[in-house]
This record gives sequence, structure tokens and C-alpha cells, in this order.
Amino acid sequence: MQLTTHDRAFYGRWILANGWSEAMGLGTTFGLGTLIGSQLDRIAGLAAALIAAAVAVLFGTLLEGVLVGYAQESVLRTRLSSLRRRRWILATAIGAGLAWLLGMIPSTIMTLQAPEAAAAPAAEPPALLRYALAVVMGAVAGPVLGVAQWTVLRRHVRHAARWLWANAAAWAVGMPLVFLGMDFVPWDGPRPLVFVTLYVVCGIAGLVVGAVHGRVLVRLVAEAAPMPTSTTA
Repeated sequence: MQLTTHDRAFYGRWILANGWSEAMGLGTTFGLGTLIGSQLDRIAGLAAALIAAAVAVLFGTLLEGVLVGYAQESVLRTRLSSLRRRRWILATAIGAGLAWLLGMIPSTIMTLQAPEAAAAPAAEPPALLRYALAVVMGAVAGPVLGVAQWTVLRRHVRHAARWLWANAAAWAVGMPLVFLGMDFVPWDGPRPLVFVTLYVVCGIAGLVVGAVHGRVLVRLVAEAAPMPTSTTA
């Protein structure tokens, strides 16, 4: 599909919206998680594991979910005029919360089953394995992030199920970038430098994610032009 000038402008705004919102939302979530995690070192066992999981899900929902939802809706409503801001933001926050919940389950279970391992230095898996797991994690988390959005999007566009596959592809690329970027964060350095690096890493990942699923979204909204939209959406 050849993009028109209008499509290219929409696509560019979509990429930038995902970039800044993931930088601020996901980056701040990681940064605050690091600060709270340093305090949880004083707590052992079940309480620490559950608090860490709850904090991650809460911040992921309220920071990443709400900010990304707001940024995406501000661009999307230029093409889907009947889209309701509240619905899209809520759907994005729900999707982010579900994805964070899903992502925290394995690490929480491992911590609870083997608390003695927490005191010992964990063996770092090979880089290739870590990035391969990140691809799989992204491909699974992407549709989870997008499923609630799909329930809103299907009221406005045909073939809205493509949005799920678009998110799978986008985060299969974006998640390894996040993992790779974490290797460049100066965790032992000054806190401001840690936060700035996290913002840069998450911003780059957000730009790439927006570029991937944005291509699908451009086609979806272009095909939606002659489609009557629901006034209750």
C-alpha cells in the first residue's frame, strides 16, 4: 500500500507519540521500580516478591498504560473522529496491566519457590538466549497489550484483528531492544543518569514499536474511511 501525504503525516505522528510516551511511561516505571527495589532488599521472602510484583503492575498500568493510551489517542482521533479518548486510554491501561501481570508471574513464582537462590548471585544466561526469550516475550505480550484496544478499534475499522498481530510483531522487535538497552544503563551510577538512560532506551524502543504496528494501523484507518462508525464507541 502506497502512503499518501496525509498517511505519512499520520504515520510520523504515531511513531513520535509512541516514542515519547514509552520513554516517559515505561522509562519511569523502570526507574521507580529500581528505587523501590533497592528498599525491598531489606525485606525477604513472600512479602518482597509480592510487593515487587504489585508495584510493577501498578506502575505499568498507571504510567505506561495511561501515557501511551493518551499519546496514541491524540493521534488516532485525527483519523477516527468518533473515537472516545476515555475508552482508548482505559483499554490501553488495561492491556498494559495485563501484560505486566503476565510478565511478573514467572519471576515471582521462581522467587517464592527458591528464596535461597535470591541470596546467591544468579548466573547470567547467554546473550543470544536472553534476546531469543525477549523476542518470544514480546510476541506474547504484544497481543495482550493490544487485546483491550482491539475491543475499541473493532467498532471503527474493518479487520481490527490485524491489530493483535501488529502488536505481536512490534513487541517481538521492541522487547529485545529494551533488553539490549538495559545492558547500557549505568545502574551503579548517579540516579539522574540512570533515569535519563532508561528514558532513552525506552524511547528508542517506543519509536521502533510505533513504526512497526503503525504501518498496519495506517492501512486500517485508511480502509475505515467509508465505514460508518458507532456513535456509542
